[in-house]
Amino acid sequence: MLVGVCANVCAQKKHQRYFTAPNMYVFGIAFSASDSTVYFTDIKQLQNASVERGTGFLYSRGSYSNQLQQHFKSVSGTFYTAVTCYNQKRTKLEKKYAKMRQKYQKKKFVVKYIHDFAYNPVTYYESDEVNLPAEEVVNP
Repeated sequence: MLVGVCANVCAQKKHQRYFTAPNMYVFGIAFSASDSTVYFTDIKQLQNASVERGTGFLYSRGSYSNQLQQHFKSVSGTFYTAVTCYNQKRTKLEKKYAKMRQKYQKKKFVVKYIHDFAYNPVTYYESDEVNLPAEEVVNP
């Protein structure tokens, strides 16, 4: 009986779409079409971030970019486009950070750094899933 319970729990965990990553690192870039300044956040570690099984995609990636965008809107009152980059390995993310920074510097953008911004982790819960009704087939 104990073996059956353990097998059932393991099977449920195996089929879960997301898992909590112990190490997830992120940084953000914010820029405006009307400004030649690009802002980079520091690389930060996210605690308890949800990651999609198989692909390694960060759950609710858009929410992280929106957090940075809202930060700029509250601080400066202007709209900035924000992008969030992430990886479970800090060394890989550091390489991407350096590459992105060099790219903007070569194009003569003014690169500035934001040290006071921190992302809030967005955690996946099974109750977040939306059950949409199946499409009805209409016979002509």
